[in-house]
Amino acid sequence: MVIPFMTIYLTQPAMGYSIGQAGIVMGLFGLGAVFGGFIGGKLTDKIGFHRVQLITLTGGGIMFMVLGQMKSYPLICVVTFVLSLVNEAFRPANSTAIAHYSKEENRTRSYSLNRLAINLGWAIGGAMGGILASINYHLLFWVDGGTNLVAMILLRYYLSPANNAATQQKKQEHTKINRSAYGDHPYLFFIAFTILFAACFFQLFTTLPVYYKNYLHLNEFYIGMLMALNGLIIVLVEMVLVFKMEGKKKVFFTSAVAF
Repeated sequence: MVIPFMTIYLTQPAMGYSIGQAGIVMGLFGLGAVFGGFIGGKLTDKIGFHRVQLITLTGGGIMFMVLGQMKSYPLICVVTFVLSLVNEAFRPANSTAIAHYSKEENRTRSYSLNRLAINLGWAIGGAMGGILASINYHLLFWVDGGTNLVAMILLRYYLSPANNAATQQKKQEHTKINRSAYGDHPYLFFIAFTILFAACFFQLFTTLPVYYKNYLHLNEFYIGMLMALNGLIIVLVEMVLVFKMEGKKKVFFTSAVAF
């Protein structure tokens, strides 16, 4: 809810920051995500994906609420960076959890189903965010933080290895991998293209909402509906395409068509 409306929130008269200052804040969010992803991966290896998810959901929920109380620009920058670092550390642990709970034969569809869930949440969150922002922007931070904490409670209750025999951690044989990812040139080539793609795609969360607000003169409610529409289209189309194309086309061919 917060991120799509963050640039509008910062540039509204009540906050009074320029679009350039808002861009710096979002840049710090991206930088925090880079460090968060790295730290989250390291922590997942050390303490396990379940604990990392609990810690990051709790920390992210609290930091969203804290960010909503910040008025000073330096504090907004610092808290945004910390929020992103904590919140994005969730992703490596979540990806590991998908691999853990799924089977080899349905792993591709398992990742796709998780993406569908994320986009459905994006659709609901975008719509709710637009409604809340049209009432009071501070509600975004409280509700978004609250959903993180609710997710943590549900994860702790339903997927705790200690409380649920059906989801106890599998005993896996770990083999030592000597090859560094930095020596895998096709992989690095793929990562470079992913960065280029993300540089374009993530404008959806930063400059596009401000364009809707300042140039098309849409209010927060309609901006939220447009954000929701993006998620709904993905929910309706993606799983069908994955099911139809799985095993029929090479992964790189499918990625190239999608890009």
